[in-house]
Amino acid sequence: MIKLSAILPHSPILIPNIGKKNSAILKKTADSFAKIQEEIINKEIDTIIIISPHRPGLRDISLNNHFQFKISFDEFGDYLSKTRLYGNLTLSYNLKEEVEPDFYPILKAENKPDHGTNIPLYLLLTKNNQIIKEFRGKIIIINTSTEKDLNYHFNFGKKIAQRLEEAGEKIAIIASAELSHCLSHNAPGGFYQKAVLFDEETIKNLKKGPVGTEEILKTDPKLALEAKECGLRPISLLLGIIDHLPYKAETLSYQKELGVGYLSMKMYG
Repeated sequence: MIKLSAILPHSPILIPNIGKKNSAILKKTADSFAKIQEEIINKEIDTIIIISPHRPGLRDISLNNHFQFKISFDEFGDYLSKTRLYGNLTLSYNLKEEVEPDFYPILKAENKPDHGTNIPLYLLLTKNNQIIKEFRGKIIIINTSTEKDLNYHFNFGKKIAQRLEEAGEKIAIIASAELSHCLSHNAPGGFYQKAVLFDEETIKNLKKGPVGTEEILKTDPKLALEAKECGLRPISLLLGIIDHLPYKAETLSYQKELGVGYLSMKMYG
């Protein structure tokens, strides 16, 4: 049964050994992670499904069906922050069976996930580089497609929703997502004058609940591309999963000091 869902960013600066003193800039975002971590503990979550946009080269949605995931940040020069998590092989495979023949997700078995997966999981499930003792659950990783549109991701989410509700475990869904990377002249993607509007409209539509979903799915692809977002596909898939639920979006934080839209939003639970 789905007990919790949220949208969270994946900035490496949130990892203390990477961000160092700059991590303090994103304190509001770090506090949002702490709130969702508390929910994971209090709701006794058994499985976390994380939806990431950063597994490169995928023409279709994929499910990473490995039994063990090595969470590390060597690519950012951090060789100390690391842990291991375990995959929910049975439920992951069942989801693949559920969506076929309408969808044909790629079934992967990779033990080193991308940073869009690793950063949120590490922040949600560790303290002092150790897995929080209250979590003894498992992980399912869904990677979004680089080619399929938002409606495809939304419908994929709707297709797996019933199977998740019927699963005999408590499930949390996390969309690893960031909004525009062009919010200032110092932003990673440079400055784009419509980027602020893009973020504002996306957040406004999320707050409308199911009524705003249609507007999100109709987002102009050219606008999304120029805003250099990496969040709409994970968010659309999440919205499909919770479409049948009476959810109400709650903004925990939104930071743009670094020129990137870091949205932390509780969607359900």
